[in-house]
Amino acid sequence: MKKVLLFAAIAFSMVSCLDTGTFSQSYLADVTFEYSDQVYPREFNKDSVYICKNEADQGFLYMQYPLCFGQKQVGGKFEGGFAMSYLKGEKDGLLDKEPGANDVYRVHAAAGSPDGKAGATGSKTYAVFYDNPQESMMPKYDIEFGYKENGSCQPLGCYVNNTTLVARKIREHFKEGDKLTLKVKGTKSDGQVTETSIVLAERTESKDTVMYNWTVFDLSKLGPVDYIDFEVVSTNPDVPGYFCLDGFAASVSISF
Repeated sequence: MKKVLLFAAIAFSMVSCLDTGTFSQSYLADVTFEYSDQVYPREFNKDSVYICKNEADQGFLYMQYPLCFGQKQVGGKFEGGFAMSYLKGEKDGLLDKEPGANDVYRVHAAAGSPDGKAGATGSKTYAVFYDNPQESMMPKYDIEFGYKENGSCQPLGCYVNNTTLVARKIREHFKEGDKLTLKVKGTKSDGQVTETSIVLAERTESKDTVMYNWTVFDLSKLGPVDYIDFEVVSTNPDVPGYFCLDGFAASVSISF
């Protein structure tokens, strides 16, 4: 699942379609991060987490969609961007278990969906994003559209949630006035920028909220984009910049 495969697939589509003249297609890209049962033992680590196999990989694709989810690793260690996980949340989301090393990749949800799966809307797998404060430890782009010259990508929305690690840190360190916000920036190749955001946690005199259910995040305000970048902003430095993402949907149009 290398970024290079994206452009190889694009080139193949161009050749096969241009033989007949022109090519035009519009469709919904529905990125659920779900795979066949045979893929999990082959591609995912024993800890139920997927990280690109080679350091040279710049990210991973999902199925045939021309969207690269960026990832940065150094020496086989995940440093920033997207990984994938199918770790289930704690029962009832109460955080009553002992902290574990994998809490960084575990969704903060009541064991996920009613059938016990971890992702949104009954899915098994979801993505985990880390906004590393060291810019050099982040991918160039968090999500990149592969048909910039011959197509358009309109993000529609996704589901987001906190990780178990973040929820623990919020419980331990948040004070009145603290807030955790996920900011999203969409960029066109010509430099045009659009933005939107959603609150992941907030503590005030009148409320104390921490997202622990998969929550719809409307991305339609971004408009057509070529790149998407995420920023996790916390007023408390003890809360790290992780969040979970699932069900990313975008309207894609391609023409040659």
